[in-house]
Amino acid sequence: MIEVKNLYKGYGKKPVLKNISLQVQKGSIHGLIGRNGSGKTTLIKCLTGIYKQDQGSLRVCGEEIYDNPDVKARIGYVADRNEYFSNYRIYEMVDLYEELYPDFSRSDFDDYNEAMNLDDRMLIKQLSKGQKMRLAIILNLSIHPDILILDEPTEGLDVIAKRQVMDFMIREVEEREMTVFITSHHLEELENFCDSITMIRDGKITGCGSVDEMKETVTKIQIVMKKGLPHGFDQWKGVLHYSNVGSIYTIVWKHFDEDKKEALRLAGAELIEEIPISLEEIFLYENRGQEAE
Repeated sequence: MIEVKNLYKGYGKKPVLKNISLQVQKGSIHGLIGRNGSGKTTLIKCLTGIYKQDQGSLRVCGEEIYDNPDVKARIGYVADRNEYFSNYRIYEMVDLYEELYPDFSRSDFDDYNEAMNLDDRMLIKQLSKGQKMRLAIILNLSIHPDILILDEPTEGLDVIAKRQVMDFMIREVEEREMTVFITSHHLEELENFCDSITMIRDGKITGCGSVDEMKETVTKIQIVMKKGLPHGFDQWKGVLHYSNVGSIYTIVWKHFDEDKKEALRLAGAELIEEIPISLEEIFLYENRGQEAE
């Protein structure tokens, strides 16, 4: 459904996306995570055909997206800032979408809006940031897109609205096999929502796969070391972070394996126990300092 191969995009002499490749399957929910300035929004603007890549290929629904209105009509796009015609009323925006998108369903919009509770007589300029986001999401769901691309869609939404829009998207994925591509800084939400995740840093992909697969690459353990960690432990291969309370040490380790477990035993570890790690922790430690080899 989305296929990116060796994509490069820069602004002048400054590279932003550096030969990245990824695939997103039809009917799946894929999350993109990275720090501000990592290239997330640039990638989204390439995926929506706003920007043309400098090198590489980018195919959506089997076709190149840039300058392709037929494919663009099959994509819903919710930006992090949704600045519609400020003097339009909501019902006028609905009229415009109905005119622009042949598959737009006014009845579906009305059904969504029963939950969102937006007064369609309000001017766009009267709406709060959260109300604009709710409007953008239900307008784009109502065009029945094959792919829905969202850039920080939960910003400004309260807890109830977040749950409602996520339920809307899950229903569309299940019933129509809509594909969702989403960025968010709220990693706990993505962990529970996405089928797969891509992690991007400085324009390069540093991890890609299901949430479970990403957790397999980074391990969090607790150990008991009564004599303390051996000298130079912070230089051991793959150690991303460690802390302690007394003789109990918590270590976050990339590519932890039996050889490293045995090395800990030889160094005096009396107990080695793996404990759960969250996607947010993986992101935090992968982006703190230099990446472990």
